[in-house]
Amino acid sequence: MGAKKYEAFSFKYQGRDVKIKAKTCKGFWRKFYGKMFTFNKEPLIFEFREQILAEIHMLFVFMPLLVVWFDAKKKVTKIKIMKPFISFEKSRAKYVIEIPLNNKLIRDFEHFED
Repeated sequence: MGAKKYEAFSFKYQGRDVKIKAKTCKGFWRKFYGKMFTFNKEPLIFEFREQILAEIHMLFVFMPLLVVWFDAKKKVTKIKIMKPFISFEKSRAKYVIEIPLNNKLIRDFEHFED
């Protein structure tokens, strides 16, 4: 396995500038597994070749996540707090970020959920 690649992801939401540093996931299997079967607390960014209907499930995910969907211009299209093992959500997106709820970055989003 290669070195981890991190990306600073900046966007505006509800008039606020938000910046997140997260591990990028571009390959099929990395996007498929996401936070499944891990206790790793680092945020993940999923980047797709084009805007798609991005479906996120929480089966075998052991921690609650804040999930944010973005269009190609990095405009937020949906925000959802997802619970381990039971949540399922989808929205059109070019980028999706999964942020563990106990991560310090959550304070930027705690009142923004759709």
